[in-house]
Amino acid sequence: MVGEKTAVDYFNNTALTTTVEQPLKAADQTGKLRISLHVSGGGKRGQAEAARLAIARALIVMSQDLRPTLKKAGLLTRDPREKERMKPGLKRARKAPQFSKR
Repeated sequence: MVGEKTAVDYFNNTALTTTVEQPLKAADQTGKLRISLHVSGGGKRGQAEAARLAIARALIVMSQDLRPTLKKAGLLTRDPREKERMKPGLKRARKAPQFSKR
């Protein structure tokens, strides 16, 4: 469940739904657990990947034996990208005002 909807209804994309289910498949826990998530911010893809990381971390809290399996599958790595800061004298992080010769 994501909020009040199922993951299939919320993400309405098979690729994003499989992304969310990856840790459960890697840990062989598909259909055995009831998971409720709350996501906010970003786009649907970012929310799906954040949900995947949250589920993987929750599975490790349940059983430390799953850590090597999830680590090998690359499900415990956080996406390090962040929004770039605003630079002084620019309109946005990189966009400069238009140059005028005169």
